[in-house]
Amino acid sequence: MGFGPGSLLYESYGDRAGFVFAPATGLMQLMYPALGKGVEEHSAFYDEPFQRLTRSVPQILGMIFDGDTADRQAHRVRDFHRDIKGSMPSGERYHALDPETFFWAHATFVDVAFRVDDLVKRRMSPTVREAYYAETVDWWRMYGMTMRVVPRTYGDFLEYWDHHVDHVLEVTPAAQGLIDYLNRPWRMEQPWLPGPLWQVASRLGGLPARDVAVGCLPPQLRERCGFAWGPAQAAGHAAFMASMRVAWPRVPERVRLLPRARAAYRRQGRTGFDAAVARIERQRVA
Repeated sequence: MGFGPGSLLYESYGDRAGFVFAPATGLMQLMYPALGKGVEEHSAFYDEPFQRLTRSVPQILGMIFDGDTADRQAHRVRDFHRDIKGSMPSGERYHALDPETFFWAHATFVDVAFRVDDLVKRRMSPTVREAYYAETVDWWRMYGMTMRVVPRTYGDFLEYWDHHVDHVLEVTPAAQGLIDYLNRPWRMEQPWLPGPLWQVASRLGGLPARDVAVGCLPPQLRERCGFAWGPAQAAGHAAFMASMRVAWPRVPERVRLLPRARAAYRRQGRTGFDAAVARIERQRVA
């Protein structure tokens, strides 16, 4: 199936602004019990969190930007998870390809799309948001998995999201590991940077980066995870996000866009996000 010029996903999802939300998104994935257990038992996430991010995100983006090969890419992403399985502390079995678990991971990527829209102030109308969500359902369909777990409308998705934030997510051991990393990054040296340099860089940049990540969490999750969050952190986060809204649209596209998106635009062309939105609005009026 795939996407192409004129698709809302294709025209917008390759923006690096999504990385602002990546730590919060990763934490919310790890707070889903079965997903957190899978990472705990089958991943070297804490030895190389940045490398894992740079490896996995491009593969998922390939489903949007790889044209005729996108379906094969979707199956590769799905099949990578076939052997991630085991037992929960309760004795219940888990599997990464359990539809509810796999869809929660997908839902966090859907959430990022709307967060970026809010950040860069595209201000999609309700009609366009519904159309955008419908494309994310097609994105899920590419995995070849059941549709029974998929909320039918964007409004249903918001209810699904709120339910999981309020009643499903918990501080799993895997999530606690990431919480500890965000609070004290200097304790987890990374192999790609010499130790002394990591100690300096993580102290200078780690805590401001932590506040950006924590500020992107729903308030109830900040509290559930035990993050310190007061007026100073809230003001700093608001100032950072305001500066992003002003400055980011002025950054050249060759910097803003991820390589997979740039390659697709060179290969297949694009209409631009505004033109894709106008098409949806015309269809609504017709």
